[in-house]
Amino acid sequence: MEIRPLTQSEQKYTYRQSMQIGGQTGSVGVLQGRYGTDKEFGSVFHDMNRRLKTDEFEAGLSEVLHGLCSSESGFIQNLDTMREYMAQHPQNAVQGRNGTEYGFRADTETHAFLMRCDPAGDDYNVEIHCYVKERLDSHIREAEKGIRFIDSRYNELFRIADGERIKARDAWGHTSESTCRYVDEYHTEIGNLLFHICQYAELMEQNGSVYAPAEAGRKDEKILEFERWTGTTEQVTVDVGCYPKTDGLCVSLYVPLDAICQEPYEDVTVNFAGSLPAYCALVDTKCMPELEEFLVKNRIGQFTGLQKNIGGYDYPLYQFDAEKLKKLCPYGTESYEHANGLDKKPGKKEKSR
Repeated sequence: MEIRPLTQSEQKYTYRQSMQIGGQTGSVGVLQGRYGTDKEFGSVFHDMNRRLKTDEFEAGLSEVLHGLCSSESGFIQNLDTMREYMAQHPQNAVQGRNGTEYGFRADTETHAFLMRCDPAGDDYNVEIHCYVKERLDSHIREAEKGIRFIDSRYNELFRIADGERIKARDAWGHTSESTCRYVDEYHTEIGNLLFHICQYAELMEQNGSVYAPAEAGRKDEKILEFERWTGTTEQVTVDVGCYPKTDGLCVSLYVPLDAICQEPYEDVTVNFAGSLPAYCALVDTKCMPELEEFLVKNRIGQFTGLQKNIGGYDYPLYQFDAEKLKKLCPYGTESYEHANGLDKKPGKKEKSR
């Protein structure tokens, strides 16, 4: 029997899973063991799915326990051998919920046994979580692709790793953080609740809530650097919308305060009452001469070579990149396109007879 350290992905499955994840991974049950006053190992098994508790599984579990408790090479035969083995295998140490623990995996032909060992544990010194191997490994491979978060039109907003957290802010400014677990491609657990990813998007939009990854240090492709002529650099996001009455393209910069909140910084475009081509707008270089370099450097827009004089100042006319705007601000760009009929697909022309 081969025993190896747990991978980082496997560590999450050494705790009791929800009913949904347990069903996906083929969770058979959990064996909890501890040492009595005589330091000998005693255990109890908790069923998770009795239909999976087959004779083949029982034989496999007995094989694993026999190997772990054997006097020749077993490291859980008593508390002293466990402590000695853990001291010799520091590479197996993981940061568990109760402090430093040690993680291992042993497999039979059809089942996987994921272990957490804690020689100093007060309640239990060993937990062995038992799974149908093929189902567990398949689930882990899919979960490593990350959890998708989308809008109600199935546009992907971002992804987080299985077990990471999101931060949400409702319409009243209240914020909360929730751990997310991968269930399948279209379902995720957010906190203690199960959601279809589109159901969650629709619920958040209806409530006027916004959400984003909560992890510090995550690189957000929507956050750009804006270099001022003073030599300072600001972290900014791009907001897209329409000007009232004209439905002209309105582009603004915001400063993110945290994963959710942001405050207005400066307007990129000028509200022009006349008609302009699609995705075109006058850029306010009067207030911020650095805007042209910022737009070109980040491939947001290109100078058309045209200018419009307003109030004695010549504002440059820029053609904004529609696809770039969609990546930086999908909701706002969609709103602009809808207001100007740019989201309508051209009808098929009737063939001439």
